[in-house]
Amino acid sequence: MSKKIKALFIVFCLFAISTALADELTTQQEINSSTERQELDKGLNIFKRNKKPKKIKVKPEKPKKQYQVTDKVKEKYSIPTDVYMNVGEASDKKIKLEGGISKSIELNLADCLELALINNPKIKSAYAKTEIAKYQKWETLSGYTPSLDWSSSINHNMPDLSMIRNIKASAFNKYTLGTISIKQLVWDFGYTQNQYTIDKITYEKAKTDIDTTVNEVVCAVKDAYYNLLYAFDQRKVARDTLESFTQTYHQAMAFWEVGTKTKVDVLFAQTNMEDARQQLIAAENNVDIAYSKLNNAMGLPFVDPYSIDTSLRYEPVSITMKEAIEIANSSRPDLKGAMLNVDAAEQGVKLAWKTFLPSLEFQASYSKGGIDNWTDRNWYNYGGFLTFPTINPVLIRNQIKEAKAAYQQIQYDTKAQVNDIYYEIQSVYTRLKDTKARIPVSKLAMDKAQENYELTSGRYRVGYGDAIELKDAQVALSQAKLTYYQTIYEYNSARANLEKAIGQTLKPESSEIIDNSQEL
Repeated sequence: MSKKIKALFIVFCLFAISTALADELTTQQEINSSTERQELDKGLNIFKRNKKPKKIKVKPEKPKKQYQVTDKVKEKYSIPTDVYMNVGEASDKKIKLEGGISKSIELNLADCLELALINNPKIKSAYAKTEIAKYQKWETLSGYTPSLDWSSSINHNMPDLSMIRNIKASAFNKYTLGTISIKQLVWDFGYTQNQYTIDKITYEKAKTDIDTTVNEVVCAVKDAYYNLLYAFDQRKVARDTLESFTQTYHQAMAFWEVGTKTKVDVLFAQTNMEDARQQLIAAENNVDIAYSKLNNAMGLPFVDPYSIDTSLRYEPVSITMKEAIEIANSSRPDLKGAMLNVDAAEQGVKLAWKTFLPSLEFQASYSKGGIDNWTDRNWYNYGGFLTFPTINPVLIRNQIKEAKAAYQQIQYDTKAQVNDIYYEIQSVYTRLKDTKARIPVSKLAMDKAQENYELTSGRYRVGYGDAIELKDAQVALSQAKLTYYQTIYEYNSARANLEKAIGQTLKPESSEIIDNSQEL
């Protein structure tokens, strides 16, 4: 009966204490709220009286020290400021580009591709990423190899014999000169094997990333190279146009001096000449920009000036859409990499199911030491151990669900990537067909514009032509030439992008050098 009374008394005391604490907390909250209301009313009264509130001085916080990049890294990766030079054609000299390749001042497309494969940092980064994946694979495989451990110690021990009466124990020192132990994994129910399979797939994926990066760099270099050729043609057309308008201006001046033409023709010709001069300035700047684009694509933005082979080539290729898709299925590296990601995610689900399984290990150790000195006695032990990991059912259940969800996400991402690849091939293939069909049409238009200009120019020289008619013929010829050269550039660019889209270089049916030396 007394125990029940004591228990009831303790419960009553606890209830009284909790009630008192709750009352005190409520009172404190009421005091705080009333204080806040008083301060708010005081602030309103101040503003009502048009009194300025007191300025509150806020101490500025001291700036926290942030990690600063080392001077060595800054010096290596900062953009150089003392090597800027006008890009463009080099003078009569020879240069040596990076990569240990001595080149003359004229580079062709093959030279530019070779320099890009040697110097582009994106390709080097892809190779380094592959090395990381390779070493991670071997790190996982090291779980099947034995591991050694060595330790030495000295301990001061005081045995606890308080549970045994009439026995006293004194403290002692235990010396361990060395303990060498060996541990060997025997079987972990496939956990390490699954992890090794994932790492091996990751390594294969990293190798496909190298091919993907190379394809992208090659396509970028080709596109930049063809763009530079088009910039050269633009500049040549602009120079020819300026020369033609200059000749027209001198002719108009001669006609005006002898009284056969009015000064309106002279002013009209001078206006056309100055407008052509502006177009030439823009074309020269476009050449510089095109050089910078090519240098960046090769990974050599600070290279010395150089010249390139300006011969423009038209190399037609023949391929069907079905053939392009078949080549992409077998050769496109990022498509293969996406499929490898699906396999890796599937292995991740299997790995999640094995996180709660035990591992069987063999362990052995040999020690030398003692109580009185370091070499008093020897001891050893060995045996097999079945080790179970700490099992959290809720954690394991959610890890398995997470792995399944990741597997689903990778499947959907791969399907989306397949759709994007198909669209890329389809769009680039259509561009290739379009530009290939437009090349002979634009060539014919340029020839007719050339013939029309020659007739109109001849009429003007003998005094029968009109200045406006001559200008229209000159502008029409310039536009026809630019359209033809642009169509060639668009065709070469579309071909380079189609080769990137399918992951394979296309063999041309023939090779034709475009005559871009004809003047106005």
